[in-house]
Amino acid sequence: MPPSLIRILDARGASRLALSPDAGTLYYVSDLTGTMQLWSVPVAGGVPQRLSYEADRVGAYSLSPDGTKIAYGADEGGDERWALWVMNADGTEARRLSTVRDRIHHVVAWTPDGRGVLVFANLRDERFFDLHEFPAGGGTPKLRFRHDGTGFGAAALGDGRVVVTTNRARGDQNHLSLVERDGSIKRLTPETPIAMHESAHPFADGILALSDRDRDMASIASIGLNGSFSYLVAPDRVVDELEVAGERVAYALNIDGRSEVRLLSNGTDAPVGGLPPGDLATDLIGNSLAVAPDGTVAVAWARFDQPSAVYVAAPGRPAKVVVPPQMAGLSAEGLPEEELVSWRSFDGRTIPGFLLRPRGAPKGARPTVVQVHGGPEGQARPLWNPLTVALVGAGFNVLQPNVRGSSGYGRGYMSLDDVRLRMDSVRDLDAAAGWLAESGVAPADRIGVIGGSYGGFMTLAAITFCAERKWAAAVDIVGIASFRTFFARTAAWRRPLRAAEYGDPEKDADFLESISPINFIDRIQAPLMVIHGANDPRVPVQEAEQIVSTLRSRGREVDYLRYEDEGHGLAKAKNRADAWPKVVRFFEKHMGPFPVA
Repeated sequence: MPPSLIRILDARGASRLALSPDAGTLYYVSDLTGTMQLWSVPVAGGVPQRLSYEADRVGAYSLSPDGTKIAYGADEGGDERWALWVMNADGTEARRLSTVRDRIHHVVAWTPDGRGVLVFANLRDERFFDLHEFPAGGGTPKLRFRHDGTGFGAAALGDGRVVVTTNRARGDQNHLSLVERDGSIKRLTPETPIAMHESAHPFADGILALSDRDRDMASIASIGLNGSFSYLVAPDRVVDELEVAGERVAYALNIDGRSEVRLLSNGTDAPVGGLPPGDLATDLIGNSLAVAPDGTVAVAWARFDQPSAVYVAAPGRPAKVVVPPQMAGLSAEGLPEEELVSWRSFDGRTIPGFLLRPRGAPKGARPTVVQVHGGPEGQARPLWNPLTVALVGAGFNVLQPNVRGSSGYGRGYMSLDDVRLRMDSVRDLDAAAGWLAESGVAPADRIGVIGGSYGGFMTLAAITFCAERKWAAAVDIVGIASFRTFFARTAAWRRPLRAAEYGDPEKDADFLESISPINFIDRIQAPLMVIHGANDPRVPVQEAEQIVSTLRSRGREVDYLRYEDEGHGLAKAKNRADAWPKVVRFFEKHMGPFPVA
């Protein structure tokens, strides 16, 4: 019997972790109640306690050094205008500290004395993020670092100084700067080579950070406050998450999209035992790895076939489940069964991806949906996605490609789609569909495509510029239809970062027009569904409106779902419960019936 769609949509997991200083309490975020809220549970066992109530949705958060308070961001309707809140660690006395409601406050750290919260906020100008210190008890914030650009990381040193991370042309090219107590600033990173320097943490007499300086793969670098630089850990795989507590260092290796979590402690670097095959459940807002000063490690662990569970490994012991996934009574039958696959693209380059099939289903060709990740620097990894699971549960295969430009394989691979190489990644997508048909995974006339954010653009580009593939159906979720209108309307602070990736909206205007699907809309033959949130600050809803209205003006039928209380994607369970069954039925209508002979 196929899995129940209602149960798939009700299954829940946990992510964005923190451990109390004594490793006795675990903090996490879960949408168990329908929206992302903060929870806590004793590591030794007990009943989870919901902590946040006033927020429509909780974003990033930080536990105070003594473990008695939590600072967190909260937004409304998916608008990403994060307000700053502080509450006691037991959830009592929640109070809003920020007062400017149309600005963004990114929580990054507490001051070592626990009296202040360090926050990157665009209070001065919506384009620029400065580092402010907000008094934890309320009051006027103090400007600690002024920056005409973007930056979202800060490491608070024990003596009151701060190391800030700021972006250069791109979000994966950064500078580190030491902010002295008197406000003077010292740059710790050189102008050349341009490199990643992020996820900075106090360590010994300096900091540890992720960097790919003079390397293709990001690794763990030790950086002195005099600017000295050396690698502490330099494996042949990308290190894509780092957490530090005192002398304990927890990190994760990216191995073909799966994760290997390791702990560096007392001179020993060893994997954390007890974890099944899977991946860190990290999202765009917060990490899913935490470490305490005694070496206890907490991991939010994701898989294709179950929501993320939280494992905790005490020093010298294998990890054990502390927060199990809420499976809503689902059995394994019909849930995704994964296979790591690859295919050759137009230029002979090998492109990797995950092929998901219904567990227990007979082998042979079956309708397949190609699901494209966002970013574009994202990566398809083992994560519970209710829409993916619903498609597999309905009998579809799902192929999640990691086209050129994806992260996780080094800077060289991630740069292969920059600016005028953009359409090479679309050709990788077309090659994926060709491989599905040629290898017998899917009938050539029953291959669909879906994607969100940048994946939404990729979906529109596939059915526009690769229309000869005769895609059976397509679903665009919060995707870009026109780069010209996207740059005109996206949040001001995002424009420079996106220009470095996509192309300058003025200097590269002709090129951007040549790859905008809206300008070639008559090529679209595939049935199309469009989904968007009305409050999207990243890809404004006008991108959806124009693709829908233009097609309808030509007499084309388009399914359009617009959600007034959402932003960049569907964050609320009630809206996913409305949209995802409609997506499944849309693909069933245009790509069924089952089975395929």
